[in-house]
Amino acid sequence: MNLPFNNPRSRAFTGWDLLVVVGTVMFAIWLLLLPRSGSGKAPRINCMSNLKQIGLAFRIWSNDHGETFPMNSSVSSLNGGTLEFALTGEVWRHFQIIYNEINNPRVLACLQDDKRTRTTNWQEFTNNSHLSYFVGLDADETKPQTILSGDRNLISATIKPTKGVLSVTTNDRIEWTKAIHQEAGNIGLGDGSAQQVTTASLNKQIQAVFLSTTQAVHRLALPE
Repeated sequence: MNLPFNNPRSRAFTGWDLLVVVGTVMFAIWLLLLPRSGSGKAPRINCMSNLKQIGLAFRIWSNDHGETFPMNSSVSSLNGGTLEFALTGEVWRHFQIIYNEINNPRVLACLQDDKRTRTTNWQEFTNNSHLSYFVGLDADETKPQTILSGDRNLISATIKPTKGVLSVTTNDRIEWTKAIHQEAGNIGLGDGSAQQVTTASLNKQIQAVFLSTTQAVHRLALPE
């Protein structure tokens, strides 16, 4: 005896089937649009990766030079450092000196910084035009809370930069501009770590620097 069975191909197309098809199509469209809607996060994640590489490079350099960064007061150009360029506005020199530890200078420019161009050639890295990041002139590897580097889009209503250097004290407030990450930014610390920070958390970090050190001023050299 032949048992009866339903042939799926003979079943009529119902309203429920239509809803399933429409829902599937809409979900597929949403998946396609999702990367675009989150595209603002991707460059910032890339920026974080850049700062981690920069932090590691500075720490490797420091380990080979008595635990001091190249821009520190004890490391002049005679000893392979960049002390003499701290107040010249030539911020690129502090990064050029660690070229053996970075390998490729393209990590020194943020993807969202349309005022800077990325280069893969160290011979072209001779000015600030390929550099998106400031350097903390008073960063200290032995003091992990000090600020080593970060996005250059910083301003202050209380202090004016002198040749690109913001000399921040406990009474000053600095802010992120809209120029790169829409009033937010990234910083690298003396221990080589990197963080995404708002203006509020950036100023908290500045205060943490003063609480953990004897510094009266924390200087940030911005590549103008």
